[in-house]
Amino acid sequence: MKTLIIYASTYGFTSDCVKECKKQLSGEVTSVDIMTDAVPPIDDADNIIIGGSIYMGQIQKKLKQYCISNLEALMKKRVALFLCCGLPENFDETLKAAFPEELIRKAEAKECLGGELRVDKMKLGHRMIAGFMQKETAKQGKSEMKKLPGNITKLADCMNSI
Repeated sequence: MKTLIIYASTYGFTSDCVKECKKQLSGEVTSVDIMTDAVPPIDDADNIIIGGSIYMGQIQKKLKQYCISNLEALMKKRVALFLCCGLPENFDETLKAAFPEELIRKAEAKECLGGELRVDKMKLGHRMIAGFMQKETAKQGKSEMKKLPGNITKLADCMNSI
């Protein structure tokens, strides 16, 4: 079984989640950060896992555009979707904004892998926004961002099952 993970990582949290997922997947697994690498043809892949990080309610444009442009080919594959976002309670809404509706319906797994603010790697503007978001989240009594390793395992287990 061949699995291709197509993802977008801005500050490294998504990349770390992909590395963990790769360890748990069976067969040949290739991962590609669409922000820095060319996506290989998906013809040979049995499974396609697609995901990225959420900033200001949006996934990276390049990943979203890839899904739209390659929707017909993706619909012929076994697909899973994931998002790295700090507010799991907004996952369904954020998923709808990130991916085409047909792809969401087709996906066998849809998981929120959690989130982590890596402020030390952020540009000034993003640091300011992150600080504001942290204050608002605390004010609203919402949980702090954290990695959800159980959801990485659920995603891998689903894609390992045939």
